[in-house]
Amino acid sequence: MQIIISKYIGFCSGVKRCIKLAEEYISKGYKVLAYGELLHNEKEIERLKKLGLDIIEDIQELKRINDKIALIIRTHGIEKNIYQQIFNFKNITVVDGTCPIVKKNQNIINEWTSKGYDAIIYGNIQHPEIKALVSYVASKYYIINSADEVESLKLSEIDKAILIAQTTKETQQYDKIIEKLKNFSNIKIFYSICKETILREKETETLSKQVDCVLVIGCENSANTKKLVTIAKKYNDNVIVLNSLDFKKNINNFFFFFLIYK
Repeated sequence: MQIIISKYIGFCSGVKRCIKLAEEYISKGYKVLAYGELLHNEKEIERLKKLGLDIIEDIQELKRINDKIALIIRTHGIEKNIYQQIFNFKNITVVDGTCPIVKKNQNIINEWTSKGYDAIIYGNIQHPEIKALVSYVASKYYIINSADEVESLKLSEIDKAILIAQTTKETQQYDKIIEKLKNFSNIKIFYSICKETILREKETETLSKQVDCVLVIGCENSANTKKLVTIAKKYNDNVIVLNSLDFKKNINNFFFFFLIYK
């Protein structure tokens, strides 16, 4: 059996940067906390916890900790008001692990909505990146999750707007949204999808057309994993998702399936 491994497998540069920051401050002797999961990968979160990382879900938990603390901001970013509240706590070193591309999008949306532009966002409001992004909006915003939802926008009521996307969303869908909105008289379009995820999309499409079965290894709550699975299923009827945490256990199921399929 031939197994083809994608050229772009593994963590993106933004995630690698955040992991490196966590490891650095743990090695410096800090009690390292993360506000929410640093990244959507259970296996890596488990490894970091063994090194000393703790995760908090409420910044009020910081009141009960007296150690020298380094608080890592997750790759997806956090809401603007929470970010500001963190600096009210004493003896905390804030380490911003927000992906630079995500941070750039936050700055873009804050700048243009402060100028009176509304924001049309292609993204999932349940995703932490978008929850953080909308907190930087200074005017109105509209969230759409597909090109079909463009029709629901009341463009006649929007004077001027920017279009921006969640960094991990599907490029083909974003291109369709751009096509539908490009004739809107006063819109500024930002192609804000991460280039690394674009390369993975293209590779997934190419490989899915060439093989009998596609194996996607990733976390169930990862937007990247979900997107790659969706793309693979367009071109291949045999797509299997393996959770990174239980990979060793589940890989046997994959081989069993493949042997039966063959």
